[in-house]
Amino acid sequence: MHHKFYMSLLLAVTVLFSSCTADDSTPSIDYSIKSNDHLKILSQYDNGWIKEAKHIYSEDQPIHEVKYHENGFIKSAKVYNFYEDRELYMEVRRDEQNRPLWSRYYTPEGDVWFETAYENGLVSEKIVYSALGTSKHTYTDGEITSTEFISSNGRDKSMTTYDLETGVKTVKITENSEMILEQQFNGQDDFGSGILTSNHAPKANPFNEPQNGYLAIGTSINHSPIWQFNANPQDDVIAYRKYAGLHPPSSKFAVQHAVNFEMYQSIIEQYPYSEDQVLIVGYKEYEGRAGLIDLSRDERLAIDAERLENPELFSLKYGDQYINEIHYGKNLVVVGALRNMPTHVTAINQVNEIAKKRMNDILSGSNLVSDHEMEILDKVWFEVKLFSTFKNQRNGIVLKSFNDYETATQEFIDAEPEIIQYEYKKFEHLVQ
Repeated sequence: MHHKFYMSLLLAVTVLFSSCTADDSTPSIDYSIKSNDHLKILSQYDNGWIKEAKHIYSEDQPIHEVKYHENGFIKSAKVYNFYEDRELYMEVRRDEQNRPLWSRYYTPEGDVWFETAYENGLVSEKIVYSALGTSKHTYTDGEITSTEFISSNGRDKSMTTYDLETGVKTVKITENSEMILEQQFNGQDDFGSGILTSNHAPKANPFNEPQNGYLAIGTSINHSPIWQFNANPQDDVIAYRKYAGLHPPSSKFAVQHAVNFEMYQSIIEQYPYSEDQVLIVGYKEYEGRAGLIDLSRDERLAIDAERLENPELFSLKYGDQYINEIHYGKNLVVVGALRNMPTHVTAINQVNEIAKKRMNDILSGSNLVSDHEMEILDKVWFEVKLFSTFKNQRNGIVLKSFNDYETATQEFIDAEPEIIQYEYKKFEHLVQ
């Protein structure tokens, strides 16, 4: 199945672009970068590349505000909600090596909803705020090691720790500074494990040795490079935690899923702003899924009775939803991004066409781009990067040649399928 994916993807890419031919007789074209009605350039480097700019809907309604390092990487960016009231909803800072420094995501009211701190390019801490309290997610070498939730009263707490060496998960619940529940599990989140969705805080498990059934699927979905107006790959990724009843609109997808989904957060923070369009390749592989089964009516009734007796205490212990299904597989996204694009429409179209051919060369080993076309493409910033759910590919692998692509995809193919999604149900629907 993996081999079929690899070959079919290459074939699709080759067919898509095989009819393109180079044209070295291009007339003189203006490749300069200038302000227009929707892009306001505030400052530029000596080579003409953008230092600071604003993408606006109207004079008083920004869509993006961006600062670039001299090498074309993002220095800082502010992203505004295009679909509603144009409020700021995402902000990022990155260094000259394109490593993340910090990011923040905002509520419509302008408050910080969650923020991420990084060390040496890897996530070190995420803090999620809500009316119910605050959760702090702590990481070691980019892997989650604990989540502490402190309720708004400051006295009720939950602590979930993950021992990366032994694979043991420990949950401790404290009410009024007194521990009332402690559980240990082998592995990370398992069937029936609860979560407080407002803060993405894992909780305890109310079920008694829940059983599950496994179903092999063995299907995959992929597509060749397509143009998108931004690098948000929401249609090409499998959300790591799929909550029941939560279907955020496009403008809020990032806010809901970046908390738990490292690969997705890495993509949208590396490419928060697109001057023109972005090339996206997507691949999803569903190896199988396991679902919660054999829950007796008596157990369901007992858990629901506990919830109804003291909803606040139940939420502190178990949250508001529980894991009902676990999906296994793989997820891969390739992004081809352009920056410092010329203003003239003829130049834009020409650069886009060359970029498509260059991406084809990298993904299939063809040689469609001439030396003259490479000189034109070098006038702008162009990067092709592969991301996947596997740890060493979450932050992306830069692809400069077909050999780079072969190496990265072979590593992806050889890796074993892993958990790609936890699917939840609401406790309030436990008894129907």
